[in-house]
Amino acid sequence: MAAEFGYMGKILKVDLSSGSMSEVLTSDYANRFIGGTGIAAKIYWDEVPPQSNSFDPENRLIFMTGPLCGYPGLAASRVEMCTKSPLTELGPIYHGTLAGSWPPFLKFTGYDGVVVSGKSDKPVYLLIQEGGAELRDASALWGKDGYETREQLKAELGRTARVLATGPAGENRVRFATAVADEDSGIQGAAVFGSKKLKAVVARGQVKQLPAAKPEKLAELREYLRGLGYGPAPWLRPRDTSFFVEKKQLCWGCVKGCDRVTLKTADGLKTKIQCAAAGVYMAAKLYYQEKKEKQIVPFLATRLCNNYGLETRAVGAIISWLMNGYKAGILTEANTGLPLSKFGSWEFFETLVKKISLREGFGDALAEGLPHAIEAMGGRAKEIPVYLDEKGQGVAFSPRMFNITGILHTTVPFARIVLRELSDPVGRWTRWLNGEKDYYMSYDRLRELGRRWWGSELTFDFSTYEGKAVAAKRMQDRHYAMECLILCLFFYPLRFCDYTETHEGDPTIDSKLYSAVTGNEMEEEELNRIGERVFNLERAILARDDPRGRWYDELPEWCYTVPEPPDHHLPGGLVPGKDGEVMSREGKVFDREKFAQMLKEYYELRGWDKTGLQTKQKLVELDLADIAQGLAQRGLVAEAAIAR
Repeated sequence: MAAEFGYMGKILKVDLSSGSMSEVLTSDYANRFIGGTGIAAKIYWDEVPPQSNSFDPENRLIFMTGPLCGYPGLAASRVEMCTKSPLTELGPIYHGTLAGSWPPFLKFTGYDGVVVSGKSDKPVYLLIQEGGAELRDASALWGKDGYETREQLKAELGRTARVLATGPAGENRVRFATAVADEDSGIQGAAVFGSKKLKAVVARGQVKQLPAAKPEKLAELREYLRGLGYGPAPWLRPRDTSFFVEKKQLCWGCVKGCDRVTLKTADGLKTKIQCAAAGVYMAAKLYYQEKKEKQIVPFLATRLCNNYGLETRAVGAIISWLMNGYKAGILTEANTGLPLSKFGSWEFFETLVKKISLREGFGDALAEGLPHAIEAMGGRAKEIPVYLDEKGQGVAFSPRMFNITGILHTTVPFARIVLRELSDPVGRWTRWLNGEKDYYMSYDRLRELGRRWWGSELTFDFSTYEGKAVAAKRMQDRHYAMECLILCLFFYPLRFCDYTETHEGDPTIDSKLYSAVTGNEMEEEELNRIGERVFNLERAILARDDPRGRWYDELPEWCYTVPEPPDHHLPGGLVPGKDGEVMSREGKVFDREKFAQMLKEYYELRGWDKTGLQTKQKLVELDLADIAQGLAQRGLVAEAAIAR
């Protein structure tokens, strides 16, 4: 099949058990699901057995680009990785986004995506290049960290090779392991790499000028994007670069960049610094006081996590639990084998990371995830405060702070929408409230933002639970549409703009970009409808695969019983209330009864029944009749939706 605008036309399929390879047509999926999360989820539905283990050969590693990937100046050169989550044994579907330069180079090889199944008898890496792909022996790479693996393969294959590799944590199937590509772009799910004996996936090709259906319109939109976007997020702090050379790290095809930088020491050590990774070990600043290690050790901690392949938020939660347990006299150096008395030192962090990554001693229990480690320790260890969901993940901006996140967290396996959609506008409102220069996010602007983008002027009024169900649905539908294209979540959606007089955003830009590249004319609401389709497809997967027989929308009990701590997310816990009145969420809990009512309204808007089951009628409306049939065979389709 000849490539179409926005697509290379084929998806590579690799069976590690037999070493065989084949190709399928991208067009078999693209009309209904566009790309990215959409196509990946459909392949997952078709090919991953419902009750398989995340480490079974039948599980898939699915890498899927979108139609905008490989076009410069759009901030869309990303790939979605989809697999059965290793966070729990029979984990729900996981999908995450990888940035940097690996995604467009995969597309430049002539493939829109890759599907890996089976399990190799020995360590291998997958080399994909124009004209085909092959499996190569990776025995000499097994045991090396991600950085060493990337550098060795690039030395052998040339600098046009882009390498996505796992380190020791992935090899040893640490549940929260990451794989890291060029520019230190990371993705969770690397434990599945280890279970398949897959050390790396290499895309080797030359940069190509991909054709667009409407090149003049695309050029116009690219120029338009250069004048839009956001400045630095309000919570970012200036970095002390006394010990480093700082270089802005742009992903391939970015518009203007974000807070992503690479820091390099005088002796040549370097790593990417961004978001949670940058703050994984701030305790070192207190431990070393005015010594030079105060700056170097947090940098080395981030680098060690990147190279060994550990997700920094999971490591941060483990450190917090260890310290709370140590202070309470429950956890000791004797019963953990960790130098807890040296918390904040490099020795403590290095020991912890290596023991987890290599599954040594108590690190073996921690490698299974914090909930498992707590059970393994038993006794009073269960008394140590820890605020995670049932999958062992932190709950970012819990519903105690932003009540709308009660829906965002429960109805999907991984709530990735919260940070940008809620905390960024509220953080800017806080700065406006304090009269800081150049901050324009008044409550009137928040109210208009909620109305235009999320369908409710009450989106940012956290004194009430009203208006949150419709806003949550709209957020999710738009988010899933973005993950089909796939767009950078640091630049999109363009809800507001720091660099224009009116500061107005543009909710139509996503559909305009898709139309210009592919030639398939699509309006904003039609694109969001595809997002709704993909969201419902994922919901069907969750219902089908859940070992309880269906998916339930549940929050951890602590959301209802443990008050929001001081300064946990925002200074003073300040958020906007009725008509913009300033209110604090410190010391507050989430209202169980109001959440139930909010969830009922959400189910109604979704066209589901009162228990959250999807209906055949709604699935057929969304062009998911085949999915409805699959659910009906398992008794997972409701007879009728909630009467409106």
